[in-house]
Amino acid sequence: MRSSNACRSRSLALASGLLLLALVGARAQAAEPTPTRTPAPDATPVTLDSLLGAFQKMPGLEARFVEAKHLALLAAPLESSGHLYFVPPGLLARHTEAPSPSRVVIAPDAVRYSDAEGSGRIDLSARPDVRTFVESFVRVLAGDREGLARIYELKFQPPGADDPRWTLELVPRGPPLRELVTRLRIRGQGLAVEEIRVDEASGDYSVTRILEADPQRRFTPEERARLFDVSPR
Repeated sequence: MRSSNACRSRSLALASGLLLLALVGARAQAAEPTPTRTPAPDATPVTLDSLLGAFQKMPGLEARFVEAKHLALLAAPLESSGHLYFVPPGLLARHTEAPSPSRVVIAPDAVRYSDAEGSGRIDLSARPDVRTFVESFVRVLAGDREGLARIYELKFQPPGADDPRWTLELVPRGPPLRELVTRLRIRGQGLAVEEIRVDEASGDYSVTRILEADPQRRFTPEERARLFDVSPR
């Protein structure tokens, strides 16, 4: 049986990637419909509401990611890459392709994972810290600012004259989430997200970047079964 720390690490990796995926989807939803036109970075004022509100009607998401996991015991970060998937209202999946295949799926009641060593399941009712973390990302995908504000202190720094990028920090208001992570920091320009950093309570941290995303992804019943391990409907 895997340790609870390993399960928690998988949940953190998936959820942090999904937050970035959501914000990338927000950028694409708010973009001009003409693909050849690129709005100027300062054409539309960037606010937290504009980031959260743009993807409320998304039918689904798919994105390619790269992640660097920095561990205190290792001199060099652990790097991974693969794909992220989301089906509203709360079916999430992370398929890692390199350096070795693995899969993590979040459903409303559990986190399921599998890799070359086997598979397992986390009952979210038994892990309030992981459950709160997972639920917070579902709130992001739903554009629920009020729900997020109950869990995190939201700090938004708009673009400035010296730096065109904005920064959004989410700081847990208290336990049990604070015992899992101490801060999430998202940086971007315009409505384009560049990266998300998750600082864990252990001192480790990860940085995830999105290479490309499709915020209009619609999944067939067969794809849902294959990607999310659910029965076709």
